[in-house]
Amino acid sequence: YPLDPLIVSLNGGGNIPASVYGELCNGFIAENPTVTLNWAGEADFVEAFFYSDHDPVLVVQTPSGEYLCNDDANDLLLDPVLWLEKPEPGRYNIWVGSYAPNQLLPGLLVLSTRPEINIGTFSLENLINREPIPEDLVEAEEVNTGKLVTDTSTLAADQIVDWNNEEELTHTVTVSGTVPAFDISTPDMMCNGFIHALPDFVFNLSETPDHLRIFFEGDGDATLMVEDPDGNIFCNDDHVAGENLNPVVDIPAPTVGQYYVFIGRVQMDEEIHGVMTVSGSVALNPAVLKGGQ
Repeated sequence: YPLDPLIVSLNGGGNIPASVYGELCNGFIAENPTVTLNWAGEADFVEAFFYSDHDPVLVVQTPSGEYLCNDDANDLLLDPVLWLEKPEPGRYNIWVGSYAPNQLLPGLLVLSTRPEINIGTFSLENLINREPIPEDLVEAEEVNTGKLVTDTSTLAADQIVDWNNEEELTHTVTVSGTVPAFDISTPDMMCNGFIHALPDFVFNLSETPDHLRIFFEGDGDATLMVEDPDGNIFCNDDHVAGENLNPVVDIPAPTVGQYYVFIGRVQMDEEIHGVMTVSGSVALNPAVLKGGQ
């Protein structure tokens, strides 16, 4: 096998009684095999089953011409399974059918020589362990044409404050946004994460410090976007790549006016809790957050 398990996505069904290939064969199959394969390996066994949420049947013709059939793995599991001990080399014709005629049953035909993989334990999630990754990772000029929503009419009073940069501002945030930050128009960069539709925090800067620093300290991998009074957008994913997952946005020459802060999350299924800080000092850094913490 090039892959073990070998997985084929297909539709099962048919209108020809499977009993033409044996008295113990139930259901209905198509005239031609659903799958044909040539086996040239050596194994103690091959388990073949059809994984679905319907009531399929399975018929296999071995190279020697024998027909093997199964309807249900057991009384509770309606998916069929066949066990071929020391399979002979040659051509195998496989029909995936349905218990009732003229049905179309989508599912996965699975063949494996691994004892730990069977009809009872099979799960696609167990085969490939990967966190979800956004599909829309294309060129920046093709996607980032959206704009941040800076409407503050529905924000709570503690989310909009005046600040004169005399001391740090802090605000507690729960991050659960679903808006892709990479859809926002940022011609010179690609922003990461999923943000809320409205700002998480807005502050009105009345006196300008030499430098403006905004950062977020959370319990998960967060991102940060800030729009300044002139409509410029700044974003950051990790303060130090590979060393600190907490994001930091630095604005070297801030202007007076309103700043809109959006905090995002890298993983859609991970709600993040933390504290956002606004400071006029570049000496103030977020706590270190590494992967796995």
